[in-house]
Formats: sequence, structure tokens, C-alpha cells
Amino acid sequence: MNRETMTVALGDRSYDIFFGRGIYSLFQEWICRFYPDGTVHVVTDRNVASIYGDDIQRWLEGIPHEVLALPPGEERKNFDTVREIYGFLARGDAGRDSLVVAFGGGVVGDLAGFAAATYLRGISCIQVPTTLLSQVDSSVGGKTGFNLLEGKNLVGAFHQPRAVFIDDAFLLTLDDRNLRAGMAEVVKCALAGDAQLWERLLAIGGTWKSISGEEWRWIIRRAVAFKASVVERDERETSLRRILNLGHTIGHAMEKSGGYGRLLHGEAVAMGLAWEAILGRKLGVTGGELVDDLVSLLIDMGFPLDDPGVALTSIAAAIGMDKKRMVLDVDLPLVVAPGRCELRRVPLAEIRRELPGIRAEIRERSIARELNIPAGDAIQEESPVSNLVRVGDEVYEIRPVEENVVVAAPAEAGPEIGREKATAAEPESEPSKRPVRPEPAPSEIRTAPAIRTVTLADLYWSQGEHSTARRIVGEILRDEPANLRAQAWLAARTGSELVEADLLRFLETIAKEYGYDLS
Repeated sequence: MNRETMTVALGDRSYDIFFGRGIYSLFQEWICRFYPDGTVHVVTDRNVASIYGDDIQRWLEGIPHEVLALPPGEERKNFDTVREIYGFLARGDAGRDSLVVAFGGGVVGDLAGFAAATYLRGISCIQVPTTLLSQVDSSVGGKTGFNLLEGKNLVGAFHQPRAVFIDDAFLLTLDDRNLRAGMAEVVKCALAGDAQLWERLLAIGGTWKSISGEEWRWIIRRAVAFKASVVERDERETSLRRILNLGHTIGHAMEKSGGYGRLLHGEAVAMGLAWEAILGRKLGVTGGELVDDLVSLLIDMGFPLDDPGVALTSIAAAIGMDKKRMVLDVDLPLVVAPGRCELRRVPLAEIRRELPGIRAEIRERSIARELNIPAGDAIQEESPVSNLVRVGDEVYEIRPVEENVVVAAPAEAGPEIGREKATAAEPESEPSKRPVRPEPAPSEIRTAPAIRTVTLADLYWSQGEHSTARRIVGEILRDEPANLRAQAWLAARTGSELVEADLLRFLETIAKEYGYDLS
């Protein structure tokens, strides 16, 4: 098997990245050569250990070593887990001549790297990334750390590895979701600094799952080469390296707001790339055609571009905790053209102000893509998709109520004829059978009442507006106590939600009695 080596040139902190398939004889040879007398401490997670545990033992045969398998998941990327690694190193009598091997995905790499950076004020570490995301991103560059409840990666250290071993055979064991998550970082690298890679990704589009062998290796090498070139010029992220945070400002906010573990990091980055591209267009930096291409590519790859269960207020608050924030501004990477990214200092208030419009556009674009409406048309003011909303797996069209208003009947026709009722449009009848009505004068058009439906309540509920949704259903039941669909809707939302509704009704009663305004 041909192997390829790439060097990250950082003076006395320089290291090699080894690419290939079946490179473990090289892995063993490297350890024996550079750490002949030291102990080896492998940090992995239980998922990786269940697949590669026996292989790790075989690759390190004859070398004194111990293995720690951590519980997997982003939600375990915290200081409690770091302390567990410290204890593992202490019990294993790790010294300054010892070597930590981070064998796993990005979470393992960040945690093991941080522990190595801080244990005994720093011991050596190498990275063996087993996911696409960690291969093209977190294993290279020396960023290590963990999350706090207040934000993503708020505690960390720069600690360059002594070597990185990237084997694309690991990708064969990944499910589609984890493999797709890694593609988000590949897209980021292409947008930020490799126009040739971007063109290749556009050509691949939704067929990315068919990538194999040498094409994977080419994609991975291109992404890693771009990141390595940036790290060489700005190791500690004082300026240029911040472009690698493309998509991560809003992406990290999505991760934190949804609760770590709800989204994979790459899924959140894909959302961040789309949202920040639209923000870039609004700021006059990113071209509309590029936004169209990016959103279409991400949707074709299978990424959801919004998490409707996350409130905008939570996202806005999380952006305020971002480590890239400078007082009241954020150093935000924005795409100028494929392969070219610029840092712009954007007021935090301006980002927050644009979030509702960005979310609305993302939803319109996603629905338009599914309905095969051209992306450019999806955001026009009079576009047919601008009135489409999604509830679950269904798409609904919202029309102005005036379209269904009936003509006010003369008084002698009786009150029943003139009653307004929202109905579905009737099918076209033959011309000879259709009644002919004179066009009503403006004075004959009544003001249409608000339409309350269970579907509308579902829409508000899906967007987190629970009080509004319950109020709509409550008003339906007030007017139609026997409405079975509204009764079923309310019965399905028992427990704490009903307690909240009861409390709201109680407060409204008290407010009316004492004259308070609860609006």
C-alpha cells in the first residue's frame, strides 16, 4: 500500500501526518523508534474499543501499554471525563517520557489531548483519528479542550501532537450519519480555502455515499493540507486561523442550545455554514449564487439545516458566550468566494437581529428544494413557497383569508346564508352549471375573522410556542366543545404542559378580577 506523508512545519513542534490504509506497522515502528523506554497510554471510547480493542492490543504487542475506554458522546466532553483521564495516567505511572495515544473521534482527541497538555505540565500525545470529522479537522492543529455548561470548548490548550496517523479504512465502520457529519468539515475547508475541492464537492453532491478508495484519500488530503497550511501561518489563532471557525459561531450555538449530544458536531456545523452564508449575503459579503449552491449541496447531502426545537432566544444567548466574541462584537469568518474567506468583526446585536429572518429563509429554501422550486425563487417576496410551512412531515400553504371570504348576503336571504366559514376551495364545475354572481362592491366584503385550526396549533407547538398553541386549541373547544380532533390534541399533551395551561387560566382569572393586564 502506498503511503503518503505531510509535514506540519512548526519549528521544534513540527510533526508528520501519515496517510494510507493498513498503516499500523508504521504506527508500531514509530512508537518503538521515538518512545523506546516510555509507557504508552491509549485513550479511546467504548464504541471504538468494541470494534478495534483487539487490534489495539495487537498493534502495541511488546510495548508496555494500558487502555482507557471512556463512555462515548459529546455530552461526556467535560472536566469530569478529563479527571478520569488524569486518574488513568496517574495509576499507570505516566511520566515525562510517556506517550498518550488518542484513538477515536474528535471528542476523544480533544479530551486526551487536553489531558496530555496539562498532566505533569505537558506530556507527548499522538492522534489516531477514527472518524472522517476528526481526520479532516480536530486531529490536526493542536486544539484541545472540553465544554462547559455555558459554552462549547471554553476550556482548552494548544498542544500539538507528535504525529497523526490517518487511515481511510476506519471510514468503513462508520454509519451514514457520522460519515455525513465529517463531510460538513470538508465543505468548510473547501469554502474557506480550496476552490478545487469545492468544485469537486458540487460535482459529487448527493452521491457522496458512493465515494470510495482513492477518492476518499484525495478529499481527506485536500482538507488536511488546507488546515495544515493555515496552522503553519497562525498556530495559536491570533488572526488567520480564525477562518477555520467558518460555520462554528452559529454551529456551536446550535449544539449548546439543543443540549450536547442532540446534534453531532458536523450536523451543527452544516447548519452554521448555511445560516452564516445567508448572514454574509445580508451583510453584502457573500454572493447569492454561492448561497444557493451551498444550501442546495448541504440539503442534497442529507443535512437538516435547522433544529426547530431550539428557540432563537437560546441561539442568540449562546452566541453571546462564544469564545470568538470580542466585547460586544464577534470575529466572524464570511465567504467572499469559493476558496476565499474573510474575517469580519460583526456586532453581536446585528447577528441576533438577523436570526429570525435567517431561520425563515432556511425553512423556505429547504421546502423549495423538496418541491423542486428554483432556489433563487424561494426567497422572493411573491414566491409561491413564501407561504409554505412545515408541520412534521407535511407541507401546508397559508393563504390570505380574504381569498375565501364569501359575499355578504342580503338581509332578506336570512342570517345563515351570510355566515362566514373557512372552507377548502371547491373543484371547478362545468361553465353551464356554475352559478353566476355579480362582483361584490367593496362595501359588501366583510372583515374575515381569525381562523383557528389544530394544524395551526401544531405549527406553533413545533416552534416552541406552547402557550399560543394551547390558547388556539382552547378557543376551538370553547366554540366547539365536541371537536374530537381538538380534544385528542389536548389529551395528548398531559402532565406538566396541562399544569402550565391550568396555571395560565388561573392567572387570567385573577388578572380579570383585580384588573391586571397580562399581555
